[in-house]
Amino acid sequence: MEKHNITQSGLTRRGFIKGVGAVGAASLFGGMPPAVLAQSRQPLKIGALNSYSKVFAALGNANVRGMNLYFNEIGNTIAGRKIEVIREDDEINPQVGLQKLRKLVQSDNCDIITGIQASNVAMAAVQYLRQSGAFMLCSGAGLVDLAFTGLPYFFRCSVDTYPLHSTMGEWVYDNVTKEIVLSASDFAGGRGSLKEFKAGFTGRGGKIIKEIYPPLGNNDFSPYLADIRNIDPPATFSFYAGTDAVRFVKQYDEYGLKKAVPMTGSGFMLDSDTLPAQGASALGVRNALHYADTLDNEANKKFVAGYREAHNEYPSVYSEYGYVAARVIHAALEAIDGDASDKEKLRKAMLEVKLAAPRGPFSFNPKSQGPVHNIYIREVAEIDGRITNKVIHTVENITDPAERPA
Repeated sequence: MEKHNITQSGLTRRGFIKGVGAVGAASLFGGMPPAVLAQSRQPLKIGALNSYSKVFAALGNANVRGMNLYFNEIGNTIAGRKIEVIREDDEINPQVGLQKLRKLVQSDNCDIITGIQASNVAMAAVQYLRQSGAFMLCSGAGLVDLAFTGLPYFFRCSVDTYPLHSTMGEWVYDNVTKEIVLSASDFAGGRGSLKEFKAGFTGRGGKIIKEIYPPLGNNDFSPYLADIRNIDPPATFSFYAGTDAVRFVKQYDEYGLKKAVPMTGSGFMLDSDTLPAQGASALGVRNALHYADTLDNEANKKFVAGYREAHNEYPSVYSEYGYVAARVIHAALEAIDGDASDKEKLRKAMLEVKLAAPRGPFSFNPKSQGPVHNIYIREVAEIDGRITNKVIHTVENITDPAERPA
């Protein structure tokens, strides 16, 4: 990537040369062309549509913190344009999300939309994105259907949970059990994640004993835990997020199931946003995710150190989502001199982005425009007095499926 030096006027070196070619050096200082002036002064508007309240509040806030961390590292400027992040809360409600998305696109005139953690909100946004032609870099929802929208200006830098959970399903069959009980919050993301796990697990020959779906935002899991105790399966696999993840893991342990029925799960329910509250109840639980704050690479060390300094806590996978989104936006826009108005040019630049990200090697799948990255099988452990995840197995270069799963 070419490094652009910023002149005192705020233009990149390349922009300065173009300006000279257009009007001559003598006229530059007497009358800058309006188009050049507008480009140098107009802020780059990034809409951060996410869940900043209710059960996913910690997730959305971590995402925007990660994004702002990177933007702060680069002086909140890309190619001479100041960065303006506009936050809107979708409240995990598709109707509210659509209303806020329209505001960001039509009223705020955002150049790029990021975020949307809740899968139901993300899927509701697809039709509007199709109609409006808005450019979106999804830094949240992992539903596999988002890999098949066919939208030219829709990218995803977070995760597709299908290859994540199907890989975990294969690993659990090979290393843990041939029969299992599944549980998840009853919403699109929860049901989808269990379907993905089943694809890998049953594809190997595994048997699903039962599927259990408590409501999203549930406080008391005892009826569902009693069901698991009565079944007495060899193991369980679960998907929960936010406060649901904290309650389920703690109550699973308090109910006496942890030793009797080993828990495995999605890494989303066992990460830095939930582990401090889950405490010792989470120890030993094996899970899968594309990131761990203990990864030993330079990008992750810098990210973790910067996040801890800024927020006095360890980053979560949702923080890393936002951080990677900011790095992708920076790399793509620097390559095209900050001009986000030409969406096709921005699309091509984004497809060329390759990063040494905190999660490891990162690039985009040219067909789905989703991420290509590693999947890590992790185990919750106490390391240097802190409960976190250690990587016990790595599966490299995982991406969206070539065809929509049945």
